[in-house]
Parts: sequence; structure tokens; C-alpha cells
Amino acid sequence: MKKWLITTLLVIACVFNLVACGSSDNNSTASSEIEVTEEQKQQWYDAASQAVIGLNEAVMAGQAEAYMDDPVYGPAYSSWENALTDIGEIQGIEGNSCSFTKKDGRVTVTVKGSKHDAEVVFTMESSDQGYTVTGITTNVVYSMSEKIQQAALNTLLGMGTTFAVLILLALVIALFGKIVGGASKKPAKSKAPVKSAPAAPVAAAPAAAAEEELADDMELVAVIAAAVAAFEGKQSTDGFVVRSIRKARRK
Repeated sequence: MKKWLITTLLVIACVFNLVACGSSDNNSTASSEIEVTEEQKQQWYDAASQAVIGLNEAVMAGQAEAYMDDPVYGPAYSSWENALTDIGEIQGIEGNSCSFTKKDGRVTVTVKGSKHDAEVVFTMESSDQGYTVTGITTNVVYSMSEKIQQAALNTLLGMGTTFAVLILLALVIALFGKIVGGASKKPAKSKAPVKSAPAAPVAAAPAAAAEEELADDMELVAVIAAAVAAFEGKQSTDGFVVRSIRKARRK
């Protein structure tokens, strides 16, 4: 299998050199597009078809893992393997397009499959030794109805995921509010009830104040009675009675 793959790569390299040599006269033109003859295009298509067959055989034989570390053929094998389930069995390979410039090149072949067709694109860069393959990509060709279905499915999945995340966040916020609210209410319930026993001293306070006020009034009455008796020249206060005491309003 390795010898066959090396032979295929050598064929592709030879085709690169033929195209580079055949287009050397056109490099002096003002346009960057290089003219490729039909014969050269067919050579490119044949080389690309052999490379696609090599990719398919390597994947079928389980030998693609050995090339996964290669920067060019690793992604090429992964792309082909992912598309192979949609392609089905290969029924034919034909050329699609071929274009080259002074800096790069692009060759596309169409793979006819039992389920879907696919386009395998070879991208290249120009160098002193010709064109070097820098990437191989497999693109499955879907019908318009299938593209619409895939777009609708992707939209539903995206919207469903978004709403699911929003609902989850709402539930988390609601639970968080209940947890925080419950924690804040617990200290209020743990407070001891206020006892009503100390109310007795409060009730006794007005009585004590009344007695003290009455004692003050009796002293004042005695003083006023003695002053009146002294003013009239009497030795005792038996002749009169103090009935009320009023403050004088002085302006």
C-alpha cells in the first residue's frame, strides 16, 4: 500500500512539473492566469482521481491513522472519512475544473457516489520545482431540500440549546432566591419572646410620682399658711384654710 501511494505521489509530481514547463512561456504575459491545455487538464484530473482512489483505499483498509500527523494528508484523510458515509460507494470520478496562476493552483474533481456526489478540491502553491499540494478537501454536494432541512435543524438546535440554558438559569436564580430568603428568615424566628413580667414596675411608677407630688404640695401648703399667719400677726394657722394654689401669670 505504501509503494502504491508513493507511486501516486510521484505521478502527481511529474504532472506538476509538466504543467510548470508547459506554462513557462506564458509567465511573461501581463496576466497572472496561466493557460492550461486540455491535455494538461486531463493529466491533472487523472492524477487527482488516482489520489482520491488512494485516499478511499487507505481509509477502507484502516491505514489512514498512519498519516494523521502529516500536515497535508492528515486533514485530507479526515475530510474524506467524514464525507464517505454521505457519499456511499464510488461509482466514478470525473474532472470538474482546473486553474493555475503564478503563485498557486486549484484542481477539482467530482466523485459520483451511490448516495451523494462530492467535490474533492486540491489546492497547490507554486515553487521552483513546480506546484506542491498544500491541501485536499472533500465537500459533499447536497440538494437544495437537504440544505434547507440542515439549516432548519441547525436553527432548531441552536434555539433549543439557547432556551434550555435560559430556563436552567431561571431555575438556578429562583432556587438561589429561596435559599437566601430562607437563610435570612431563620435568625428572626430564633429570637426569644419578650416577657410581659417587667410591666409591673412601669405601672407602679405613676403611683410613686403621685405620692411624691402630693408630699411636695403639702410642704408648699404649710409654708404658705405660715407666711399668711405671720403677715396677719397670728401665732397659728387655725383660723384659715388653704384650698388651692395657683401660679401667678406675670407678663
